[in-house]
Amino acid sequence: GSFSFIVASLPVSIEASLLGYKTQALDIYEAPDKAVIIYLEEDYNAIDEVVVVGLATNIKRSNAANQVVRITDQALVGSTTPETLDGALSGKVLGAQIYQNSGAPGGGVSIKLRGVSSINGTSEPFYVLDGVFLNNDQLPSGTGSGNFTNAGSGQDQTPNRIADINPEDIESIEVLKGPSAAAIYGTRANAGVIIIKTKRGKAGKTQINLRQDVGFAQATRLLGTSDWSTEPLGVEQKSKFDYVFKAGAPTEIALWQEATAKGEIYDYEKEIFGNTGAISNTQLSLSGGNEKTKVYSSAGWSQESGIHKKTGFQRGSIRLNVDHQINDRIDFTSGSGYTNSSNQRSFTGNDNGGAAILYALAFTPSYAQLHPGENGIYPASRYTNFNPLEIANRAENTETTNRFVQSLGVNFSFIKNEKSNLKLSLQGGVDYVNSEAIVYFPDDLSTKAVDPTPGASRFSKNRSLNLNLQSFLIYSWKLGNYVDLVSQAGYVRLATEQDRSYIEGAGLAPGQKNPNNGSVRTANETIRQWQDVGLVAQQEFNYADRIIGTLSIRFDKSSLNGDHQKYYPFPRASVAANIANFDFWRIKPINQLKLRLAYGETGGVPSFGNTFTSLSTVVIDGKLGATTPTSIGNAGIEPETASELEGGFDLGLFNNRVSLEFTAYNKKVYNLIHSYALSSGTGVSSIAAYPIGDLRNRGIEVGLSATPVDKRYFSWTTNVQYWSNRSEITRLDIPTTRAGNSFAWARHQLKLGESPTRWYGDPGVPDEEGIVQLASYEDSQPKYQVSWSNTISFLRNFTFAFLLHTSQGNYNGHVTWRHKNTGGTSKDWSEIADRFDMVGVPKGVSGTTVNNPWLVQHSGPYIQDASYIRLREISLYYSVPKSFLSSTLSAISGVKVGVSASNLFTITGYEGYDPEVSNFGNASIGGDIDNSPYPNSRKIFFHLNLNF
Repeated sequence: GSFSFIVASLPVSIEASLLGYKTQALDIYEAPDKAVIIYLEEDYNAIDEVVVVGLATNIKRSNAANQVVRITDQALVGSTTPETLDGALSGKVLGAQIYQNSGAPGGGVSIKLRGVSSINGTSEPFYVLDGVFLNNDQLPSGTGSGNFTNAGSGQDQTPNRIADINPEDIESIEVLKGPSAAAIYGTRANAGVIIIKTKRGKAGKTQINLRQDVGFAQATRLLGTSDWSTEPLGVEQKSKFDYVFKAGAPTEIALWQEATAKGEIYDYEKEIFGNTGAISNTQLSLSGGNEKTKVYSSAGWSQESGIHKKTGFQRGSIRLNVDHQINDRIDFTSGSGYTNSSNQRSFTGNDNGGAAILYALAFTPSYAQLHPGENGIYPASRYTNFNPLEIANRAENTETTNRFVQSLGVNFSFIKNEKSNLKLSLQGGVDYVNSEAIVYFPDDLSTKAVDPTPGASRFSKNRSLNLNLQSFLIYSWKLGNYVDLVSQAGYVRLATEQDRSYIEGAGLAPGQKNPNNGSVRTANETIRQWQDVGLVAQQEFNYADRIIGTLSIRFDKSSLNGDHQKYYPFPRASVAANIANFDFWRIKPINQLKLRLAYGETGGVPSFGNTFTSLSTVVIDGKLGATTPTSIGNAGIEPETASELEGGFDLGLFNNRVSLEFTAYNKKVYNLIHSYALSSGTGVSSIAAYPIGDLRNRGIEVGLSATPVDKRYFSWTTNVQYWSNRSEITRLDIPTTRAGNSFAWARHQLKLGESPTRWYGDPGVPDEEGIVQLASYEDSQPKYQVSWSNTISFLRNFTFAFLLHTSQGNYNGHVTWRHKNTGGTSKDWSEIADRFDMVGVPKGVSGTTVNNPWLVQHSGPYIQDASYIRLREISLYYSVPKSFLSSTLSAISGVKVGVSASNLFTITGYEGYDPEVSNFGNASIGGDIDNSPYPNSRKIFFHLNLNF
């Protein structure tokens, strides 16, 4: 900016400061004959940036008592173009485990902060955007119903609703990872809180930015298929046909010989998923205003076609943020965002009916004839219930979502002077989601057997409304010359309404998609409503930026609890001591030494309906009746609660050119909610929700940042992060029991003294009491994770950056591996094995339970090491010199061009499509299963960024 000052006399001292840069001071001794230029240096550690500590107040990062993760817009979208906001966090959040639920366009990401926070549903964090409490549900589409893949609930492979948020509109993200930081959010914060702030307008010249990205996507890995032969294999000297098809081998040999003679051998996996997807992202934004009114507005359009031709994701968004100061006492903010997104995801994932494409391909030999004939009709498959090529090209699985997010805030200042400030802060927001999904199998779809009700469709509507309000009275005041105090008290309310409905029809009329035209129809509608209320009080203390303390208490009640009028307390206390700010500090190279300690408690409400026992309707002798259920509710159920003790230190050297942060935490979750089995003599099978035990997560987090080189023509900034978490069941009031989603060969268990994410399976081992217990295997949680990011600027106008991330010691349940071995399609099927006590037979035989007594009794081969090293992001940008623009293109103030890539390569010994996989979406336990997922993609982008 340009500024002018009138001073009474010289000399005079000018001090310039800007968030994210070092403050610069300049002494003027005589009147200058031309403008004085002050250059600001970037603050490498940004320790004075403002971070969130409460619902209505902020604090400087250098004074925070918790380890703070703050991700700026540059870290989110400055290197490459993330498809979704949650996907952009991978490898960047110290203390997070992030899974890719599906590689399909539109995302589908699971995030766990500091381990498992619940065994009841999900351990996903709570999202807040500009003060609006967001819905991040995975809305069911119904692809798992019996008329389609018959995969069961929870396996729809749907995207998260955070995919609706345009990453280009984000200014920063702050992650409150545990109760010690998130306690101020009370009953919703057991799994942490992710706070999203959108961009705001700035006073001064109106700035217009146009960004255009184009790119393409290709599968990072395809598993391939194997050749067929009649040559004898292994010690049994049987052909591959004899092993796989047994009595049907002669028929299959004849089909293979015929296809080989005609040159009709196909790689169907490559045919369907080996395509190149096109990507385009356009963003136009405007920012400007004056000291009274500031405006930010934007419009964006993103689209991606998948590596499977019939799949894709499109998102259009508009945003308008307004900040206005009515007078010296009143100001308000408004943020309006609308998104229209749609995705086409085809059919992947688990399958019990043969319709999921990659499941079917696992059992489809390369000589199978699946292409349509001259009449365009697809032949039925001999090997699965459906022709996977026909499913890929003709079946539909689409979803369209309209979303509106509105935030409003008003501040009234009653007292405003140098010693004190009293203001009333009112804030609220609305998050409305309307999502409609269509799943469709045409009536003339070819099948292996004649279907009495051919054709099926399902139309789903999922609507959700979140309305939250909060009111805080905040008093900032001084005690003497060195002590700053901030006192606040407030009220918070969240009301949620959900309406989920569908109609499904089978036996469709010819050429009809309307489910109401089906001969067999089912319909369902579920309406849910609940409310949370919170009362908050907090006191902050700051002694000259040397000792900083916070005490707070929140009382919450929720209609989801058994006693919906009871308030549950959630306290928080923290202290930070900036040792280097004290007068006695004399070690000049160490400019920052902060010791910190924090404690907090949070809650996790029961699921909707856990408190009630719902009767089921039945028709008896033509009259409506009711039956009692086999599982009953718990009218006295209380919320899960969590406590966390976090401690650590922050160290800054050489004016923060080198900084080190270390954190250790102990997070305990009490009264885990789970079903409770009852004796059959009681007349019911179980209580749906019951407090059955406690869980503990312990871990460490270390971050090292440095700027080894900072020259005019070359600079290098590097950041290394290491984190590790261990979970353990510390109390269990029920016998060892299966937990989460499992499969026949391995599962997770709730077992005292063990991690709930550890794998168990055969063979059974008798314990000290002679009771046979499942064998213990590895854990799905990583032993540790490391990320390494670098930014290098050279020749003044070039910037090169990359992010490497590794996860080590995490294990997946690999069902895809078994399918391909059983179907004879694994790439190494015919190689002779020397594994699993199965020496001298083909690897395909050693990797399936079919006629393999050893593997039937051993789960270890299905639990595979999914460790990896991944280049998540890499980019190179060139900024056109401003001197060139001013002389040739004066209307343009900045031009930047570049090329980038995401997931460019992955180093792993894992035998699946992607080591980051989760078949069961956002499940707390059991999501770590690989069952024919949509393959992940590497993406290459070309960028053009114009500023006006």
